[in-house]
Amino acid sequence: MSRMMVVGYELPDLAEGAIEARSYRTWQFVEPLLDDGHEVCLIVSHEIDAAAVSHALSPCLTYHRLDMRRLGWPKRLRQLHNRFDPDGLLAVMFNNCLRVTRLSTDRPIWMDVYGDRLAEAQVAEYTQGSSRGRRNTFRYLRMILSQGDVYSTCGTPQKHALVGQLAMAARLNRHTLGYEFVHPILPGAPRRLAAEGEGLSLRDDLVRADGFVVLWCGGYNVWTDVDVLFQALDAAMSAEPRVEFVSVGGKSGHAENDAYDRLLGMIDGSAHRQRYHMLGWRPVSEVPIYYRGADVGISLDAFHYETLLGTRTRLVEMMGYGLPVITTLGCELSDIIRDQELGLTFSIGDADGLCEQILRLAGSPARTQALAERAQRYAAEELSFAETTRQFREWAVQPYHAPDLDPNRRRWDPREVEYYLRSVIRGWLWHFGALERGE
Repeated sequence: MSRMMVVGYELPDLAEGAIEARSYRTWQFVEPLLDDGHEVCLIVSHEIDAAAVSHALSPCLTYHRLDMRRLGWPKRLRQLHNRFDPDGLLAVMFNNCLRVTRLSTDRPIWMDVYGDRLAEAQVAEYTQGSSRGRRNTFRYLRMILSQGDVYSTCGTPQKHALVGQLAMAARLNRHTLGYEFVHPILPGAPRRLAAEGEGLSLRDDLVRADGFVVLWCGGYNVWTDVDVLFQALDAAMSAEPRVEFVSVGGKSGHAENDAYDRLLGMIDGSAHRQRYHMLGWRPVSEVPIYYRGADVGISLDAFHYETLLGTRTRLVEMMGYGLPVITTLGCELSDIIRDQELGLTFSIGDADGLCEQILRLAGSPARTQALAERAQRYAAEELSFAETTRQFREWAVQPYHAPDLDPNRRRWDPREVEYYLRSVIRGWLWHFGALERGE
């Protein structure tokens, strides 16, 4: 078996406070590595350095915390790398992919670029009302694209986007023809946790026993269409007195993001405000209580390219707990939910469509149960950690370099000087005289 060094985030069982998607994504890779018998050295970004953190997860896992915002962290990271002497490295999500570029390692690197950074940057620019950070986004992305041996994404649409970005970074060259650079890895369904809510019961303590509970779980990002959400919920509550909304989560992302506050304001003016239960962020140990007590989970987005290229981890987690979902059609997961009949879907911006789907399930317990069973089965089989990371697990047995980064290949070709000078001259001819020999 191999020795794998992983630069990622706090694992869900050891994290403090709210559990974010990046923790589940790290565990999605680490758990199968441990199950396959690999030695794993996990290094997570944390405000307090702590070597060899004590845990009960596996004797094959060494767990380090490292403050990667403090001056001098690359040296400490290299020390951990050299001490462990890995066969390969895995970097989980954009920031950690950037961090491993400072290692100067000769070991193969798998970079998990979970979500399209350029699409996310567009949303951030809109929210901020400025282009702050744009140049660094492109600069950092070029560094990541130049040093990875294999890449993974959150889905197939992002895979295609990343292949285009690799082409612009000159990684699609004569050495890599036929080489598979990018593998889509959908978010995986984690193990079902035991509820630890100290006697809390959703039906007895929060909503009435015969209520039809629509559950939101997670952050309200900039791309959460809270106007459509409120309009649909309020219309459903008017049509069906049993409908109640439970929200576990709150504001997420940039300080300028006011989606959650706007939703609270709309609810405050609703005639049904007593049926909206806005709980804010709750401990991860309580979350199973809400999944098991709800009738349907909900997710919805506004239209932009992050919606099409990204994914929604909450959908997989809900399905893993046997909760049918209603979601906008946008990300790849939503297409799977529609095509595999794991839940119901509606078009982006269609409040009437969302209301109609809520009422369909509220009026058909048998259909709701059938969708729940299909969703849970699909999550357990097709979206398990082991199945979703199958291609990474195969690579981890014997990590390899991309053909153009193979250390045995000659790095410098004298002809490249000639080609460079030719390109400069052709650039001048085009700039000054609009002359180009190509047709």
